Amino acid sequence: MSPRVGLDDAVIMQAAATIADETGLQSVTLATLAKQLNVRPPSLYNHVNGLPEIRNKLTLLGLQGLHEAMQEALSKQKQSDSDAVPGLAIAYAQYAMKHPGLYEATININTREHTEEIQQKAAELVELVSNGLRPYLSSAVEAEIIHAVRGFRSLLHGYTSLILSGGFNMAIDRDESFRYMIRAYIAGIQKS
Repeated sequence: MSPRVGLDDAVIMQAAATIADETGLQSVTLATLAKQLNVRPPSLYNHVNGLPEIRNKLTLLGLQGLHEAMQEALSKQKQSDSDAVPGLAIAYAQYAMKHPGLYEATININTREHTEEIQQKAAELVELVSNGLRPYLSSAVEAEIIHAVRGFRSLLHGYTSLILSGGFNMAIDRDESFRYMIRAYIAGIQKS
């Protein structure tokens, strides 16, 4: 059977990303994807090797999008000669809130289930954040830099997860809380 005209990998992945961002990563199934594309589920097998492949591609799309957003923020910060860490943090949070499904796909990256390409993109993201944090850790060994990256990611993931689940509804400006958190984190890693 020949593939449907107009249906290709890019179209399928765009539909999968839309479903993930609108209703959550777990909502991406062959049935929901086929319905979104107005095809029968078996027709998708002409283009993909099943749901695990789609999930891996969503993970890669999420990692690429997050990397691009953070890289752009880092480039802007270098041009203005200002501190890169707040820009990285803002780019991370904005990406996660704009693309919650793709962001969710980036969270649990298990080396046994994901492709080498995904592992490489995840490593590039760690390197990008490491480069942003290095000025505060100039004499740190590599393990300390990884600790700092993990702390940074944990702060940002916690903040964005709480926002995405409806948290921080007090009258106090949550963006100011975000800036406060990042300033406190920077001060903390500078002391360690």
